[in-house]
Amino acid sequence: PTLISDAVDKAYSRPAAERSRLEKDLLKLDEKINILYSLQQGKMFALFPLPGDTSGKWYSPGDDLSVYSGKDSLFVSKIMPWYLGEASDALRTGTWESAGEVLSMMNVYQQKQSATPLLTEKQVSWELFYNKARLFFWSAMGYMAVGLLLLIFVVGQLLKPRRWVKTVIIPLVALVVLIFLLHTSGIGIRWYISGRAPWANAYESMIYVAWATALAGLLFIKRSSMTLALAAFFAGIILFVANLNFMDPEITPLVPVLKSYWLMIHVAVITASYGFFSISFLLGLFTLAFMSAGNPSKVALLQPHIRELRIINEMSLHIGLYLLTAGIFLGAVWANESWGRYWGWDPKETWALITMVVYAFILHARFLPALRSDYAFSAMSVLGLASVLMTYFGVNYYLSGLHSYGGGDTPPGLTAVFITYACAFALMIYAGYSQHRQ
Repeated sequence: PTLISDAVDKAYSRPAAERSRLEKDLLKLDEKINILYSLQQGKMFALFPLPGDTSGKWYSPGDDLSVYSGKDSLFVSKIMPWYLGEASDALRTGTWESAGEVLSMMNVYQQKQSATPLLTEKQVSWELFYNKARLFFWSAMGYMAVGLLLLIFVVGQLLKPRRWVKTVIIPLVALVVLIFLLHTSGIGIRWYISGRAPWANAYESMIYVAWATALAGLLFIKRSSMTLALAAFFAGIILFVANLNFMDPEITPLVPVLKSYWLMIHVAVITASYGFFSISFLLGLFTLAFMSAGNPSKVALLQPHIRELRIINEMSLHIGLYLLTAGIFLGAVWANESWGRYWGWDPKETWALITMVVYAFILHARFLPALRSDYAFSAMSVLGLASVLMTYFGVNYYLSGLHSYGGGDTPPGLTAVFITYACAFALMIYAGYSQHRQ
Protein backbone atom coordinates (compact mmCIF):
# COMPACT_ATOMS: atom_id res chain seq x y z
CA PRO A 1 0.00 0.00 0.00
CA THR A 2 2.82 2.43 0.82
CA LEU A 3 4.45 1.79 -2.55
CA ILE A 4 1.16 2.44 -4.37
CA SER A 5 0.35 5.56 -2.34
CA ASP A 6 3.82 6.97 -3.04
CA ALA A 7 3.33 6.33 -6.76
CA VAL A 8 -0.09 8.03 -6.64
CA ASP A 9 1.34 11.06 -4.83
CA LYS A 10 4.12 11.27 -7.40
CA ALA A 11 1.58 11.10 -10.24
CA TYR A 12 -0.51 13.89 -8.71
CA SER A 13 2.59 16.08 -8.39
CA ARG A 14 3.25 15.90 -12.15
CA PRO A 15 1.50 18.18 -14.68
CA ALA A 16 -1.26 16.29 -16.50
CA ALA A 17 0.58 16.44 -19.83
CA GLU A 18 3.69 14.74 -18.38
CA ARG A 19 1.97 11.75 -16.74
CA SER A 20 2.73 8.31 -18.13
CA ARG A 21 0.04 5.79 -19.05
CA LEU A 22 0.77 3.86 -15.83
CA GLU A 23 0.40 7.01 -13.74
CA LYS A 24 -2.93 7.85 -15.40
CA ASP A 25 -4.19 4.32 -14.68
CA LEU A 26 -3.01 4.62 -11.07
CA LEU A 27 -4.96 7.86 -10.66
CA LYS A 28 -8.10 6.22 -12.07
CA LEU A 29 -7.67 3.32 -9.64
CA ASP A 30 -7.12 5.74 -6.76
CA GLU A 31 -10.30 7.61 -7.69
CA LYS A 32 -12.34 4.39 -7.76
CA ILE A 33 -10.95 3.27 -4.39
CA ASN A 34 -11.77 6.65 -2.85
CA ILE A 35 -15.32 6.49 -4.24
CA LEU A 36 -15.78 2.97 -2.80
CA TYR A 37 -14.38 4.09 0.56
CA SER A 38 -16.68 7.13 0.61
CA LEU A 39 -19.66 4.90 -0.14
CA GLN A 40 -18.74 2.55 2.70
CA GLN A 41 -18.32 5.48 5.07
CA GLY A 42 -21.66 7.01 4.05
CA LYS A 43 -20.10 10.20 2.67
CA MET A 44 -21.46 10.10 -0.88
CA PHE A 45 -25.06 11.09 -0.22
CA ALA A 46 -25.79 14.58 1.12
CA LEU A 47 -29.19 13.91 2.70
CA PHE A 48 -29.54 16.31 5.62
CA PRO A 49 -29.90 20.12 5.47
CA LEU A 50 -28.74 22.10 8.47
CA PRO A 51 -31.69 24.04 9.92
CA GLY A 52 -31.32 27.77 9.26
CA ASP A 53 -28.24 27.38 7.00
CA THR A 54 -28.82 29.55 3.91
CA SER A 55 -25.56 28.49 2.22
CA GLY A 56 -27.26 25.38 0.83
CA LYS A 57 -24.74 22.91 2.27
CA TRP A 58 -26.13 19.48 3.13
CA TYR A 59 -24.49 16.76 5.20
CA SER A 60 -24.00 13.06 4.56
CA PRO A 61 -24.52 10.32 7.21
CA GLY A 62 -20.72 9.81 7.32
CA ASP A 63 -19.90 13.48 7.88
CA ASP A 64 -19.25 15.14 11.22
CA LEU A 65 -22.83 15.63 12.44
CA SER A 66 -21.91 17.50 15.63
CA VAL A 67 -23.26 20.69 14.01
CA TYR A 68 -26.76 19.34 14.73
CA SER A 69 -28.33 19.52 18.16
CA GLY A 70 -31.34 18.17 20.05
CA LYS A 71 -33.88 16.13 18.09
CA ASP A 72 -32.18 16.99 14.80
CA SER A 73 -28.97 15.34 16.01
CA LEU A 74 -30.85 12.19 17.01
CA PHE A 75 -32.73 12.04 13.70
CA VAL A 76 -29.73 12.47 11.36
CA SER A 77 -27.59 9.97 13.30
CA LYS A 78 -30.24 7.21 13.46
CA ILE A 79 -32.34 7.50 10.28
CA MET A 80 -29.80 6.05 7.81
CA PRO A 81 -28.94 2.91 9.85
CA TRP A 82 -32.69 2.44 10.32
CA TYR A 83 -33.30 2.68 6.57
CA LEU A 84 -30.46 0.28 5.74
CA GLY A 85 -31.89 -2.24 8.20
CA GLU A 86 -35.35 -1.97 6.64
CA ALA A 87 -33.87 -2.23 3.13
CA SER A 88 -31.94 -5.37 4.14
CA ASP A 89 -35.17 -6.95 5.42
CA ALA A 90 -36.99 -5.90 2.25
CA LEU A 91 -34.40 -7.65 0.08
CA ARG A 92 -35.21 -10.90 1.89
CA THR A 93 -38.97 -10.53 2.09
CA GLY A 94 -39.69 -8.50 -1.06
CA THR A 95 -41.81 -6.05 0.97
CA TRP A 96 -40.60 -2.45 0.72
CA GLU A 97 -43.38 -0.61 2.57
CA SER A 98 -41.40 -0.07 5.78
CA ALA A 99 -38.31 1.10 3.91
CA GLY A 100 -40.49 3.49 1.91
CA GLU A 101 -41.92 4.94 5.12
CA VAL A 102 -38.41 5.70 6.40
CA LEU A 103 -37.58 7.42 3.11
CA SER A 104 -40.75 9.48 3.49
CA MET A 105 -39.53 10.61 6.92
CA MET A 106 -36.27 11.78 5.33
CA ASN A 107 -38.22 13.66 2.68
CA VAL A 108 -40.39 15.39 5.29
CA TYR A 109 -37.27 16.40 7.25
CA GLN A 110 -35.61 17.80 4.12
CA GLN A 111 -38.69 19.78 3.14
CA LYS A 112 -39.12 21.18 6.65
CA GLN A 113 -35.52 22.05 7.55
CA SER A 114 -34.00 23.23 4.28
CA ALA A 115 -33.47 27.00 4.26
CA THR A 116 -32.96 27.01 0.47
CA PRO A 117 -35.55 26.09 -2.18
CA LEU A 118 -35.64 22.40 -3.10
CA LEU A 119 -36.20 20.90 -6.51
CA THR A 120 -39.84 20.31 -7.33
CA GLU A 121 -41.09 16.86 -8.36
CA LYS A 122 -41.21 18.06 -11.97
CA GLN A 123 -37.59 19.22 -11.83
CA VAL A 124 -36.52 15.87 -10.38
CA SER A 125 -38.44 14.01 -13.11
CA TRP A 126 -36.86 16.16 -15.81
CA GLU A 127 -33.38 15.65 -14.34
CA LEU A 128 -33.87 11.87 -14.38
CA PHE A 129 -34.98 12.11 -18.01
CA TYR A 130 -32.05 14.41 -18.83
CA ASN A 131 -29.52 11.97 -17.36
CA LYS A 132 -31.01 8.96 -19.14
CA ALA A 133 -31.64 10.59 -22.52
CA ARG A 134 -28.03 11.83 -23.03
CA LEU A 135 -29.33 14.55 -25.34
CA PHE A 136 -25.96 16.19 -25.92
CA PHE A 137 -24.22 12.91 -26.77
CA TRP A 138 -26.83 12.02 -29.38
CA SER A 139 -26.79 15.59 -30.67
CA ALA A 140 -23.01 15.29 -31.13
CA MET A 141 -23.35 12.02 -33.04
CA GLY A 142 -26.13 13.44 -35.18
CA TYR A 143 -24.31 16.67 -35.98
CA MET A 144 -21.13 14.87 -37.03
CA ALA A 145 -22.84 12.17 -39.10
CA VAL A 146 -25.36 14.40 -40.88
CA GLY A 147 -22.91 17.30 -41.21
CA LEU A 148 -20.31 15.06 -42.85
CA LEU A 149 -22.86 13.54 -45.23
CA LEU A 150 -24.20 16.98 -46.13
CA LEU A 151 -20.67 18.26 -46.72
CA ILE A 152 -19.86 15.35 -49.06
CA PHE A 153 -22.98 15.92 -51.15
CA VAL A 154 -22.55 19.71 -51.27
CA VAL A 155 -18.91 19.52 -52.37
CA GLY A 156 -19.81 16.83 -54.89
CA GLN A 157 -22.54 19.05 -56.28
CA LEU A 158 -20.08 21.93 -56.67
CA LEU A 159 -17.54 19.81 -58.52
CA LYS A 160 -20.01 17.89 -60.68
CA PRO A 161 -23.62 19.15 -60.52
CA ARG A 162 -26.34 16.51 -60.54
CA ARG A 163 -30.07 17.14 -60.28
CA TRP A 164 -30.78 14.27 -57.87
CA VAL A 165 -28.27 15.55 -55.29
CA LYS A 166 -30.58 18.45 -54.39
CA THR A 167 -33.28 15.97 -53.39
CA VAL A 168 -30.79 14.43 -50.95
CA ILE A 169 -29.51 17.74 -49.56
CA ILE A 170 -32.97 19.00 -48.53
CA PRO A 171 -33.76 16.14 -46.07
CA LEU A 172 -30.21 16.34 -44.68
CA VAL A 173 -30.74 20.04 -43.96
CA ALA A 174 -34.03 19.15 -42.27
CA LEU A 175 -32.20 16.59 -40.12
CA VAL A 176 -29.68 19.24 -39.02
CA VAL A 177 -32.60 21.46 -37.97
CA LEU A 178 -34.11 18.58 -35.95
CA ILE A 179 -30.77 17.87 -34.25
CA PHE A 180 -30.44 21.58 -33.45
CA LEU A 181 -33.88 21.48 -31.82
CA LEU A 182 -32.79 18.42 -29.79
CA HIS A 183 -29.64 20.31 -28.75
CA THR A 184 -31.73 23.36 -27.82
CA SER A 185 -34.13 21.23 -25.78
CA GLY A 186 -31.17 19.83 -23.82
CA ILE A 187 -30.02 23.35 -22.96
CA GLY A 188 -33.58 24.31 -22.02
CA ILE A 189 -34.01 21.27 -19.76
CA ARG A 190 -30.68 21.95 -18.05
CA TRP A 191 -31.77 25.58 -17.53
CA TYR A 192 -35.07 24.44 -15.99
CA ILE A 193 -33.39 21.93 -13.67
CA SER A 194 -30.68 24.31 -12.42
CA GLY A 195 -32.86 27.41 -12.29
CA ARG A 196 -30.11 29.46 -13.97
CA ALA A 197 -28.63 30.06 -17.41
CA PRO A 198 -26.62 26.93 -18.35
CA TRP A 199 -23.32 28.53 -19.37
CA ALA A 200 -21.63 29.09 -16.02
CA ASN A 201 -18.76 26.57 -16.22
CA ALA A 202 -16.41 25.00 -18.76
CA TYR A 203 -18.74 22.13 -19.72
CA GLU A 204 -21.78 24.34 -20.13
CA SER A 205 -19.87 26.95 -22.13
CA MET A 206 -18.72 24.24 -24.58
CA ILE A 207 -22.33 23.11 -24.98
CA TYR A 208 -23.34 26.71 -25.64
CA VAL A 209 -20.50 27.38 -28.12
CA ALA A 210 -21.61 24.30 -30.07
CA TRP A 211 -25.18 25.63 -30.06
CA ALA A 212 -24.03 29.07 -31.25
CA THR A 213 -21.95 27.46 -34.02
CA ALA A 214 -24.91 25.43 -35.25
CA LEU A 215 -27.12 28.53 -35.06
CA ALA A 216 -24.59 30.50 -37.12
CA GLY A 217 -24.76 27.82 -39.81
CA LEU A 218 -28.55 27.91 -39.83
CA LEU A 219 -28.57 31.70 -40.22
CA PHE A 220 -26.70 31.31 -43.53
CA ILE A 221 -28.76 28.36 -44.74
CA LYS A 222 -30.32 30.27 -47.66
CA ARG A 223 -26.98 31.44 -48.99
CA SER A 224 -24.88 28.33 -48.52
CA SER A 225 -25.60 24.71 -47.64
CA MET A 226 -21.85 24.23 -47.23
CA THR A 227 -21.78 26.69 -44.34
CA LEU A 228 -24.50 24.70 -42.59
CA ALA A 229 -22.64 21.43 -43.22
CA LEU A 230 -19.39 22.82 -41.79
CA ALA A 231 -21.21 24.37 -38.81
CA ALA A 232 -23.07 21.14 -38.02
CA PHE A 233 -19.95 18.99 -38.22
CA PHE A 234 -17.90 21.40 -36.09
CA ALA A 235 -20.73 21.72 -33.53
CA GLY A 236 -20.72 17.93 -33.26
CA ILE A 237 -16.98 17.90 -32.61
CA ILE A 238 -17.34 20.55 -29.88
CA LEU A 239 -20.17 18.59 -28.22
CA PHE A 240 -18.21 15.35 -28.48
CA VAL A 241 -15.16 16.94 -26.83
CA ALA A 242 -17.37 18.43 -24.09
CA ASN A 243 -18.71 14.97 -23.26
CA LEU A 244 -15.26 13.42 -22.82
CA ASN A 245 -14.07 12.62 -19.31
CA PHE A 246 -12.04 15.77 -18.62
CA MET A 247 -15.11 18.01 -18.14
CA ASP A 248 -17.55 17.63 -15.26
CA PRO A 249 -21.18 17.74 -16.49
CA GLU A 250 -22.60 17.98 -12.96
CA ILE A 251 -25.31 20.59 -12.43
CA THR A 252 -24.14 22.77 -9.55
CA PRO A 253 -25.35 26.01 -7.90
CA LEU A 254 -23.57 29.26 -8.67
CA VAL A 255 -21.16 30.94 -6.28
CA PRO A 256 -22.44 34.37 -5.13
CA VAL A 257 -20.18 36.44 -7.44
CA LEU A 258 -21.67 34.68 -10.48
CA LYS A 259 -25.29 35.31 -9.49
CA SER A 260 -25.78 38.30 -11.74
CA TYR A 261 -28.02 38.82 -14.74
CA TRP A 262 -25.23 40.95 -16.21
CA LEU A 263 -22.97 37.90 -16.17
CA MET A 264 -25.65 35.78 -17.83
CA ILE A 265 -26.02 38.29 -20.68
CA HIS A 266 -22.26 38.94 -20.93
CA VAL A 267 -21.35 35.25 -21.26
CA ALA A 268 -24.22 34.53 -23.65
CA VAL A 269 -23.25 37.35 -26.01
CA ILE A 270 -19.47 36.99 -25.95
CA THR A 271 -19.57 33.19 -26.21
CA ALA A 272 -21.99 33.36 -29.13
CA SER A 273 -19.35 35.35 -31.01
CA TYR A 274 -17.03 32.33 -30.80
CA GLY A 275 -19.54 30.34 -32.85
CA PHE A 276 -19.38 32.85 -35.70
CA PHE A 277 -15.57 33.03 -35.53
CA SER A 278 -15.49 29.23 -35.74
CA ILE A 279 -17.63 29.37 -38.89
CA SER A 280 -15.18 31.88 -40.40
CA PHE A 281 -12.28 29.58 -39.55
CA LEU A 282 -13.94 26.67 -41.37
CA LEU A 283 -14.95 28.81 -44.36
CA GLY A 284 -11.39 30.09 -44.59
CA LEU A 285 -10.03 26.54 -44.59
CA PHE A 286 -12.39 25.42 -47.34
CA THR A 287 -11.66 28.49 -49.42
CA LEU A 288 -7.95 27.70 -49.20
CA ALA A 289 -8.72 24.09 -50.14
CA PHE A 290 -10.63 25.27 -53.24
CA MET A 291 -7.69 27.49 -54.18
CA SER A 292 -5.44 24.44 -54.00
CA ALA A 293 -7.59 22.44 -56.43
CA GLY A 294 -4.85 21.49 -58.87
CA ASN A 295 -5.21 22.73 -62.44
CA PRO A 296 -6.22 26.34 -63.24
CA SER A 297 -9.41 25.28 -65.08
CA LYS A 298 -10.80 23.62 -61.95
CA VAL A 299 -9.91 26.66 -59.81
CA ALA A 300 -11.63 28.90 -62.37
CA LEU A 301 -14.73 26.69 -62.14
CA LEU A 302 -14.72 27.12 -58.35
CA GLN A 303 -14.02 30.87 -58.42
CA PRO A 304 -17.72 31.90 -58.05
CA HIS A 305 -17.99 29.62 -55.02
CA ILE A 306 -14.77 31.07 -53.58
CA ARG A 307 -16.25 34.57 -53.85
CA GLU A 308 -19.50 33.39 -52.27
CA LEU A 309 -17.64 31.79 -49.37
CA ARG A 310 -15.70 35.03 -48.83
CA ILE A 311 -18.92 37.04 -48.69
CA ILE A 312 -20.41 34.67 -46.11
CA ASN A 313 -17.11 34.65 -44.23
CA GLU A 314 -17.14 38.45 -44.00
CA MET A 315 -20.75 38.46 -42.84
CA SER A 316 -19.93 35.90 -40.16
CA LEU A 317 -16.91 37.92 -38.99
CA HIS A 318 -18.98 41.10 -38.81
CA ILE A 319 -21.63 39.41 -36.64
CA GLY A 320 -18.94 37.81 -34.46
CA LEU A 321 -17.12 41.11 -33.98
CA TYR A 322 -20.35 42.94 -33.08
CA LEU A 323 -21.18 40.27 -30.50
CA LEU A 324 -17.64 40.23 -29.10
CA THR A 325 -17.54 44.02 -28.73
CA ALA A 326 -20.95 44.12 -27.06
CA GLY A 327 -19.92 41.23 -24.80
CA ILE A 328 -16.78 43.08 -23.67
CA PHE A 329 -18.81 46.16 -22.71
CA LEU A 330 -21.38 44.01 -20.89
CA GLY A 331 -18.53 42.26 -19.09
CA ALA A 332 -17.24 45.63 -17.92
CA VAL A 333 -20.64 46.38 -16.39
CA TRP A 334 -20.60 43.03 -14.58
CA ALA A 335 -16.99 43.61 -13.43
CA ASN A 336 -18.01 46.93 -11.89
CA GLU A 337 -20.92 45.26 -10.12
CA SER A 338 -18.79 42.37 -8.81
CA TRP A 339 -15.34 43.88 -8.20
CA GLY A 340 -15.97 47.63 -8.17
CA ARG A 341 -14.10 48.46 -11.38
CA TYR A 342 -14.98 48.36 -15.07
CA TRP A 343 -11.59 47.28 -16.38
CA GLY A 344 -8.57 45.86 -14.58
CA TRP A 345 -6.37 44.40 -17.34
CA ASP A 346 -7.11 40.92 -16.09
CA PRO A 347 -5.64 38.35 -18.57
CA LYS A 348 -9.12 37.36 -19.78
CA GLU A 349 -10.10 40.99 -20.35
CA THR A 350 -6.82 41.73 -22.09
CA TRP A 351 -7.05 38.76 -24.43
CA ALA A 352 -10.70 39.52 -25.23
CA LEU A 353 -9.54 43.00 -26.26
CA ILE A 354 -6.69 41.49 -28.32
CA THR A 355 -9.19 39.21 -30.07
CA MET A 356 -11.40 42.19 -30.87
CA VAL A 357 -8.42 44.08 -32.34
CA VAL A 358 -7.35 41.00 -34.35
CA TYR A 359 -10.75 40.59 -36.00
CA ALA A 360 -11.15 44.34 -36.53
CA PHE A 361 -7.84 44.26 -38.40
CA ILE A 362 -8.93 41.26 -40.50
CA LEU A 363 -12.12 43.03 -41.55
CA HIS A 364 -10.30 46.28 -42.39
CA ALA A 365 -7.28 44.66 -44.06
CA ARG A 366 -9.01 44.89 -47.45
CA PHE A 367 -8.02 48.58 -47.51
CA LEU A 368 -4.39 47.47 -47.76
CA PRO A 369 -3.59 46.46 -51.36
CA ALA A 370 -1.29 43.61 -50.25
CA LEU A 371 -4.05 42.02 -48.11
CA ARG A 372 -7.04 42.59 -50.40
CA SER A 373 -7.08 39.16 -52.06
CA ASP A 374 -9.39 36.27 -51.25
CA TYR A 375 -6.33 34.24 -50.29
CA ALA A 376 -5.12 36.78 -47.71
CA PHE A 377 -8.58 37.17 -46.20
CA SER A 378 -9.11 33.41 -45.92
CA ALA A 379 -5.68 32.88 -44.36
CA MET A 380 -6.31 35.63 -41.79
CA SER A 381 -9.73 34.22 -40.86
CA VAL A 382 -8.01 30.88 -40.16
CA LEU A 383 -5.22 32.45 -38.11
CA GLY A 384 -7.63 34.71 -36.22
CA LEU A 385 -9.23 31.81 -34.37
CA ALA A 386 -5.94 31.29 -32.50
CA SER A 387 -6.69 34.46 -30.51
CA VAL A 388 -10.13 33.07 -29.63
CA LEU A 389 -8.60 29.78 -28.45
CA MET A 390 -6.11 31.70 -26.30
CA THR A 391 -8.93 33.77 -24.80
CA TYR A 392 -11.23 30.79 -24.24
CA PHE A 393 -8.76 28.08 -23.17
CA GLY A 394 -5.25 29.48 -22.80
CA VAL A 395 -6.05 32.18 -20.26
CA ASN A 396 -7.97 29.74 -18.06
CA TYR A 397 -5.15 27.20 -17.93
CA TYR A 398 -1.90 29.14 -18.36
CA LEU A 399 -2.43 32.59 -16.84
CA SER A 400 -3.55 33.61 -13.36
CA GLY A 401 -6.48 35.93 -12.92
CA LEU A 402 -10.07 36.28 -11.85
CA HIS A 403 -11.23 34.11 -14.78
CA SER A 404 -8.66 31.30 -14.39
CA TYR A 405 -9.47 27.81 -13.16
CA GLY A 406 -7.01 25.41 -14.77
CA GLY A 407 -4.14 25.77 -12.33
CA GLY A 408 -1.39 25.59 -14.95
CA ASP A 409 -2.50 22.26 -16.42
CA THR A 410 -2.43 21.62 -20.13
CA PRO A 411 -5.79 22.55 -21.67
CA PRO A 412 -7.76 19.62 -23.13
CA GLY A 413 -7.31 18.98 -26.83
CA LEU A 414 -4.13 21.06 -27.10
CA THR A 415 -2.39 18.44 -29.26
CA ALA A 416 -5.35 18.40 -31.65
CA VAL A 417 -5.18 22.21 -31.90
CA PHE A 418 -1.47 22.10 -32.80
CA ILE A 419 -2.04 19.38 -35.39
CA THR A 420 -4.96 21.31 -36.90
CA TYR A 421 -2.93 24.49 -37.22
CA ALA A 422 0.06 22.60 -38.61
CA CYS A 423 -2.21 21.22 -41.34
CA ALA A 424 -3.73 24.70 -41.84
CA PHE A 425 -0.26 26.22 -42.32
CA ALA A 426 0.59 23.53 -44.86
CA LEU A 427 -2.66 24.27 -46.69
CA MET A 428 -1.93 28.02 -46.65
CA ILE A 429 1.52 27.47 -48.15
CA TYR A 430 0.20 25.17 -50.86
CA ALA A 431 -2.76 27.47 -51.65
CA GLY A 432 -0.39 30.44 -51.85
CA TYR A 433 1.89 28.50 -54.18
CA SER A 434 -1.08 27.51 -56.35
CA GLN A 435 -2.28 31.11 -56.53
CA HIS A 436 1.19 32.34 -57.45
CA ARG A 437 1.53 29.66 -60.13
CA GLN A 438 -1.75 30.71 -61.74
